[in-house]
Amino acid sequence: MKFYQLSASERRESLLQEGIKLNKVDCDLLAELDTLSENVIGKLTLPLSILQVAVVNGKSFQIPMATEEASVVAAANHGLNIFNQNGGAIAKSERTGIWGQLVFKVEKFSLASFQSKELSYLKAANQEFASLVKHGGGVKKIASELKDDLLFLRVLVDPAESMGANRTNAILEFLGQKISQEFAIKKLYAILSNYPSQFTHAKVSLDFASLTKTQDKKIGEKIAQKVALLSKIGKQDSYRAVTNNKGIMNGVDAILLATGNDFRAVEAACHQAASLSGAYQSLSSWQIEDGKLVGEVSLPLAIGVVGGSIKSRSDVQVAYNILGQVSASELAELIATVGLANNLAALLAISTVGIQKGHMSLQIRNILKNLSATDNEKKAVKQLMQEQKRYSETDAKNFLQKIREENS
Repeated sequence: MKFYQLSASERRESLLQEGIKLNKVDCDLLAELDTLSENVIGKLTLPLSILQVAVVNGKSFQIPMATEEASVVAAANHGLNIFNQNGGAIAKSERTGIWGQLVFKVEKFSLASFQSKELSYLKAANQEFASLVKHGGGVKKIASELKDDLLFLRVLVDPAESMGANRTNAILEFLGQKISQEFAIKKLYAILSNYPSQFTHAKVSLDFASLTKTQDKKIGEKIAQKVALLSKIGKQDSYRAVTNNKGIMNGVDAILLATGNDFRAVEAACHQAASLSGAYQSLSSWQIEDGKLVGEVSLPLAIGVVGGSIKSRSDVQVAYNILGQVSASELAELIATVGLANNLAALLAISTVGIQKGHMSLQIRNILKNLSATDNEKKAVKQLMQEQKRYSETDAKNFLQKIREENS
């Protein structure tokens, strides 16, 4: 029997016999996980954190985040706190649909003849997938283009409240078979495209004073000017842009993971969106307008709140218990807002104390977690690491030894 044909417990037993150490997993959980993927042998756990207050479009939300990096949650909280002081974010999700692509191999093909039937194909697809139309979705557009001996079709599908990948692929297969038969042409492929679509926009307008702990407007204005300059550089320099965008995706990915959405698809679309101008640029922009720091972000967020594995995963359902009854549009607006909040926190850190301070706090935390010492010893080691700005595991062990020698 092949490995994939074994039960999850049998696979685990096989690996244990090879001398591979495995963590214990609850039998019921293992059975649940085995229905979600292939060759399942265990679990990988991420902390589920919560952002307690996010004000978006005048409404307050609690937002779940799944990430192993404490600084991502802390940064989101910091950015959102500043947003909230200024009335929160204004966001809008454009659920226009996601693109699917059909390509056919053709010879002596009349594009005009095909285009005269595009509307009939659109209607046929919506009749075949009437349940999607009933839920507010369906095929919205079919566009064709002839390139040499290849016919390219782009099909715009409104997935309603789901991300829509599986449904879009099914629609494409239906259309591909129908068109192949009627025009006697060979289908090369039919598949969803992760090209940027479903754009969501979030915007904030911040008083200078809210950028500082002391609420000093003059200091806040200087910080705002630095943030705006960093944003300008991110539009001109790809080295800054890609790091800026990584900071945005810190918050975006953490919510996508918590809510059972495809973070890989969103990542791909976002980085393509960053290149739509012809050069890779920051996805966010910050500038001073009318005496305030104004920040904006536009992200392609092809996400859903139903479908896929969302309903079948008990851990993901906890995230929706936190969110409450949200639509796909609302969830996208929350994600874009948090991405912008993470971005602001990173830019503020660079503009003031430096990004390394926050990262070193996390480094110390991880090192102390694995240090064989008492709680009091760990506190003393942490103080020495911070005072002397020495952050390696070796430094921590040397400090611990010094503390013990002094105490003895």
